[in-house]
Amino acid sequence: MPAPIPKPRIPPDALPSRLEELLESITDRHVADRLVRVHRAAAVAIDRLGHLSIAKYEPTTVEPDEGADLALWETMAPAIGDTLVGVNQLVTAIHKEFPPPSRPAGPGDEGWAPPPASSDERLAQEVEAVLHASAERLSKRVSELGQQMRRPEVVSDRWTLMAELQAFRADFRVRIGDLVYLTAAAFEDVRREDVVPGYVHQVGARAALRAAAADLRRSLQGRLERAAKAEPASRPALARQVAESLSAFITLPASVALRTPQKHTVLRLRARVQEEGARAELAAQTLPGLVEPFLAFLDETTEDVTRAWLTVHDRKVWASCGAKLEQAEMHLALGSRGAARVLADAVDTAAALYGRSAPFDGFLRKARQEAAEGLDAATARGLLERFRERLAALPFS
Repeated sequence: MPAPIPKPRIPPDALPSRLEELLESITDRHVADRLVRVHRAAAVAIDRLGHLSIAKYEPTTVEPDEGADLALWETMAPAIGDTLVGVNQLVTAIHKEFPPPSRPAGPGDEGWAPPPASSDERLAQEVEAVLHASAERLSKRVSELGQQMRRPEVVSDRWTLMAELQAFRADFRVRIGDLVYLTAAAFEDVRREDVVPGYVHQVGARAALRAAAADLRRSLQGRLERAAKAEPASRPALARQVAESLSAFITLPASVALRTPQKHTVLRLRARVQEEGARAELAAQTLPGLVEPFLAFLDETTEDVTRAWLTVHDRKVWASCGAKLEQAEMHLALGSRGAARVLADAVDTAAALYGRSAPFDGFLRKARQEAAEGLDAATARGLLERFRERLAALPFS
C-alpha cells in the first residue's frame, strides 16, 4: 500500500477566506490593496512565530545551567533572531503601506484638519491610526525583548531565558492578531477566529492541551488510589509509573502549548518521583504528598486555558451539540436510522469539550463506546436523554 501523500503546507501569507472576502468588498481599493499587503505580512509574522518550535531549545531536565556561557547564547540565538525578524518585517510593511505622519502632533498641537469627506475616508483614517499605534507598540516590545535578553539573570539560566522568549512570542502573536482583527472589524462585524490568521489553530492546540491534561489527571489519580491500597514495597513501582505518565504527557504534541514554567513544573515532579521510584519501599503519604499538589496545578492550568482561550470555542461546540441532539430527536420521532448517525456525530463533536468537566468527560468515554457498538432506537433514546442532561450541566459562567 503506497504511503499517503502529505498535504502541502499552506503558504505563510495565506489569509482566512472570511478576511479575503472582507478585503474584496472594501470600496476604496487603494486602501484595500495596501491593507491586503499588511495583512499578508501579519500572516507571515504569525506563521513565523507559530511554526518556529522553541520546544527543541527547552531543557529536558530540571538541573539549572551552571552560569552564563557563550554556548547557551549561541544555542538560543536562532530562536531570538527569528522572533525579531518576523516582527520587524511586519513593522516595515506597515510603515511602507501606511507611512506615519512626518511629525507626530503633541498635546495641544493637533492643528486643524478637515473632517472626513466620506465614511470610507473615516474608516481609512481609523485603520491608519490602529496600524500606526500597533507598529509603535510592536517596535517598543522588540526593544524590550533585546534589553531583556541581555540581563545576566535571564541569559544565565536556560529555563528563565526560555520563559522570557516564550512570553514575548505569545505577546507578539496576540498584538499582531489584535491588529488584524481591529482593522478588519472597522469595515464589517466579524469574529476574531474568522479573520485572524492562525487563530483557529491556536485554539485547537489549547483544546488538545486541555484534553491531554484531563487524561493525565485521570491516570495520576488512578495511581494514587492504587498506592493507597498497596504495600510499601509495591509503591516504588507505582512511582515509576507516575514518572512514565509524566514523560508521555510532556512528549505529546499537545504539550507544545504549555508555557515554559508549566513544563518546568512537570519535569520537577518527574524528577522527584523517579527518585522515589528507586527506593525499596515508600511510605503511604509519599506519593500523595508529591502528586496531589500537582493535580491542583493541573486543574489551575486547565482553568486558565479555558478562560483565556476556549470560552467562545466551548460555547460554539455546546451549541453545535445541542443542534445535533435536536436532529437526533426528530429522527427518533420518525423512526429513522439517522438517529444513531447523528448521535455518533454529536459525540465526536463533543470531544472538543473534553477536559472541561470531569463528569462530562466520564459520560463522553462511555458514549463513545456505546456509539461504536451501535445504537438501536432504545439505546439511542437513552443516550440522547443522558447527553442532554450532561450538556446542560456543563459549568458555563
